Amino acid sequence: MNEIQKIISDAIEALYGVKVDTIELSTPPKIELGDVCYGPFLLARDLKKSPAQISTELLSEVSKNPLIEWANVAGPYLNLKISKNMIKNTFLELYKNQTNVAQIWAGKKVVVDYIGANVGKPLHIGHMCTPNQGQAMINVYKKLWFNVISDSHIGDWGIIFWKLILAYKLWWEESKLKENAVDYLLELYVKITAETEKDNNNLDVLTVELVRYFWENLPENFSNWKRKNISIEHNFNNFLNLLNFSKQDTEFYNYMFSKFNLYCNNIEQQTRDEFKILSEWNTESVELWKKFTSYSIEAMNKNLARLHVKPDFDIWESFYEGLWLPKMGNYPDLTYNMKDIVKELLEKRIATKNDDNSVGVDFGDESKIPSCILQKRDGTHGYLASDLAAIKYRTTNWSPEKIIYFVDVRQKLHFEQAFEIAKRAGWIDQTQLFHAYNGFISGKEWAFSTRKWNIIKLSDLLDEAESRAEKIILEKRQDFSETELKKLAKIIGIWAIKYGYLSKSRTSDVIFDWDEFMTFEGNSAPYIQYAYVRWLKLLQKSGVDMTWVDISKNSWNFSSDEEKDLIQELGNFSNILQKTATENFPHILAGYAYGLTKKFNALYNNVHIISEENEENKLLRLALVDLYCKILSESFVLLGIEMPEEM
Repeated sequence: MNEIQKIISDAIEALYGVKVDTIELSTPPKIELGDVCYGPFLLARDLKKSPAQISTELLSEVSKNPLIEWANVAGPYLNLKISKNMIKNTFLELYKNQTNVAQIWAGKKVVVDYIGANVGKPLHIGHMCTPNQGQAMINVYKKLWFNVISDSHIGDWGIIFWKLILAYKLWWEESKLKENAVDYLLELYVKITAETEKDNNNLDVLTVELVRYFWENLPENFSNWKRKNISIEHNFNNFLNLLNFSKQDTEFYNYMFSKFNLYCNNIEQQTRDEFKILSEWNTESVELWKKFTSYSIEAMNKNLARLHVKPDFDIWESFYEGLWLPKMGNYPDLTYNMKDIVKELLEKRIATKNDDNSVGVDFGDESKIPSCILQKRDGTHGYLASDLAAIKYRTTNWSPEKIIYFVDVRQKLHFEQAFEIAKRAGWIDQTQLFHAYNGFISGKEWAFSTRKWNIIKLSDLLDEAESRAEKIILEKRQDFSETELKKLAKIIGIWAIKYGYLSKSRTSDVIFDWDEFMTFEGNSAPYIQYAYVRWLKLLQKSGVDMTWVDISKNSWNFSSDEEKDLIQELGNFSNILQKTATENFPHILAGYAYGLTKKFNALYNNVHIISEENEENKLLRLALVDLYCKILSESFVLLGIEMPEEM
């Protein structure tokens, strides 16, 4: 209600000579207290007065305004009853502006780090979290005129990726990689993880595929061994027999024995070795990186598109290592890589080199932040160095007002450490860093784990949502064509589970329950979508083209409480967007859409629209329906959810 905000703002300036840019309004707990209330808590702090005293002093000033029917004070709150003329004036202003919002943040830049998918692992139910949260907020920031840069920050660096390279070298099957790369890479990841958890000296890792690999890929100078009539059963014992037999040729024996030692070594160590040789631009490893990354990005974007999630850039973690791997987007080149970052922090004495050649940061007891490692003793870097390089890259190239990280709560300490180091290094004097963390999502009876392949793949989840929606639709109507049915099942099914997640607080743990997420009752996407379609049909039934209707000269006024309540709620759209953006909580906008729908359903049940005999009032109420449909639809668009035209 911009007009009420201006009335209160003008009263504050008249009484205290203070200009207040933001006036936050809310609804009183009881209808008899008024239509809106204002709690002057921030103003009380600045003026060093109690909120109750300020509200009392404002009472007489705002009561002078003819647009205020009456006002009162209850505790610290100033309550206002709005006149009918103001309700109509407010509506006319809203209808004129439609879904436009003030450009108070125009030109301000924000970088959003979200999605965080890993190469070689399919998106799963956990990716209902950061991709949807982040994209909803990106949409809201853009609506509020922020200049937004979004980055998926793909995980292709660290222990997970090195495990994949090692696993592929151990058990490679090129045909399976070409057929379904992401599923096969997940299979390899689960397998190598299981092997890692075994006894480090367990020789079972020398599997059938390993023996075959050695035998079928002998160097050219050992090809004579293939011509010998040696029967090799693909198992470990016969591999040892081959090794013993090869003693006849010292050079060949040494070659085979070196391979034997390689695969008998601790797998964890081998993983670290793979990390190091890729860092040193090993040709074979780089080629595998290209395959794994390109296949994974293609699969990721295909699934994210179904959720209307699309980052501007897919900048992977290895980019910050400075290997100059081919870029997948038109973003600036790297100036400071991870080594440069570590060197700078050493020079500024923020980091120190340890006796084992590792580099770490000790934050001091007063900070209560545990110490951390930036560079390992073998010279390789972990996630912290990568994120620090990303911070410097983003602040250097884009100079954002904010960098917001949509990453789950498990990384809370990691970002505390990264943000503190960036602050001490002087990289973020003009930039705010914020970790918009989310809670966990789990099933009703178990948690999900990619390490054990105990997951629901995102593609399977979305397919199941469409299938369930199709069954629900057919229970209610059978007159849709096959094409219409498939389209509607997608709109209802996928957006039901997306809204079901976004309607909950970002910081809450979520238990995924099909019955709860797919319901057509209460706070759910189908409930809101159905109301939208019903009102859309009402506009069509009226036969009035609202594009050509001028209601500004309409002499009739809104008379019912339901109309007034709905207009006030529609007037909160801009404030809701600002609150959603300030707190980085999409559920605020989702809750607004639900509340708006409830108020409109109350109007539908108590107020005549099509059957209204007075033509002026009928047009005014149709305009109210029109504005409701547009603001509700826009709210869902910002959440990344489609509205159907049929239901």
